[in-house]
Amino acid sequence: MRAPTIPIWVGVIAMTYTIGYPSSRGDPVGNSGVVIERTIAFDDLAPAGLTLKQCWNAMGMDSQQRVYIGFTSRRSDARQDFAVFRYDPSTGERRFLGTFMDVSQAAGNLQPGEEIPKGHTRMLEIDGKMYMGSQGFHDLKATIDTLPNYRGSHLYAYDPSRGELEDVSRSLPGGVVTEHQGIIALSHAPGSDLLVGLAHPSSDIVLFGYKRRRVQQIVPGIPWQLGNPLSREVVVTKKGKIYTYRGTEVPAQRDEVHRIWVYDLETKASTETAYTATGGFWNGQTWTGGGEVIYLATVNGELYKLDVGTEVFTHLGYFLPREEFAAGERIDYLFGITLSADEKRIYGIPRRSRSDGSNLYAYEIDRGLVTLVGQLEPAVYTGSHMRDSRGNIYFASFHGESWEGKVRLTMLHP
Repeated sequence: MRAPTIPIWVGVIAMTYTIGYPSSRGDPVGNSGVVIERTIAFDDLAPAGLTLKQCWNAMGMDSQQRVYIGFTSRRSDARQDFAVFRYDPSTGERRFLGTFMDVSQAAGNLQPGEEIPKGHTRMLEIDGKMYMGSQGFHDLKATIDTLPNYRGSHLYAYDPSRGELEDVSRSLPGGVVTEHQGIIALSHAPGSDLLVGLAHPSSDIVLFGYKRRRVQQIVPGIPWQLGNPLSREVVVTKKGKIYTYRGTEVPAQRDEVHRIWVYDLETKASTETAYTATGGFWNGQTWTGGGEVIYLATVNGELYKLDVGTEVFTHLGYFLPREEFAAGERIDYLFGITLSADEKRIYGIPRRSRSDGSNLYAYEIDRGLVTLVGQLEPAVYTGSHMRDSRGNIYFASFHGESWEGKVRLTMLHP
């Protein structure tokens, strides 16, 4: 049985450096206990000639609960760049923070013809700065013989106190964190000064000491295999364990099963675990406030739980209501999940194989059931673990047949 019908409200807001904002609620378009309060655009803040295209999980939140978001973009000279913005929900202020290429150019760390189309990583606040990694190419799911054409990954940090976006990697050998590879996921090892990056496409684990600004170690990852691209998540626990995984992405391969690997920061050992996963590669994670439990989603819609204390993975099932699954519905792509404020539900917006629409679903943890929350504007929705203390939940969204254009920050409120 579906939940009772309750209106969802949709609004679009566009302004430049405003204080406060007007009500932007419009017409009901779905059924839910969740309200879409606003969708926030940034096109008018982008530099002249820069067109915003996509966002792939490049979001974060600072201690003042301001939301950071970045977009793959195209410059007027046809090169691809990555633009970073900030939104303050308490005031409505939107701010353009800079582009990766411009920042690296100003630091003397951009080579002729170099492009930086992807900021694919989560944006992390550590010691008052927001860290984010880059990738000089789009996904490499087939052969990887073009890697020598790409310079490598940069690491950037935004300092809110100074209002400056910095290319941290400019002082590294060669000016990059990893040569010829990208950093597709980024995390922090609790209790240490280590940023943990996941190199694409090798799945190498990159340990970067952010205080000394140096690469401390590169741990060889799960061996590359054609047709088995790298997951979009690296899982780092407070016990010093780093979990990685390779899966597929093509929906037709959703039934393939692959092994989960773990690297131990204390013993320096990298091993295959006894656990496997299916449903494509990891493509979203969210966790409880104390970090005792981490939830993972795969790109084709499977949900998993990692008990950090026992180091046990549990398969929770498919991210669709049972009646929809029984009727033949399947998820092609799921690009992020976020835990509710009371930690009782997990929200996600998958793209279904038989629908052009976008539905918001909730996995109810106690009952193990997925329920339909409401129907949203058709789009690609990305981003994980984006929730503030007010209960607002955030996703990036973009539209278009070619999966680009009309980029927005979408804010939901229970």
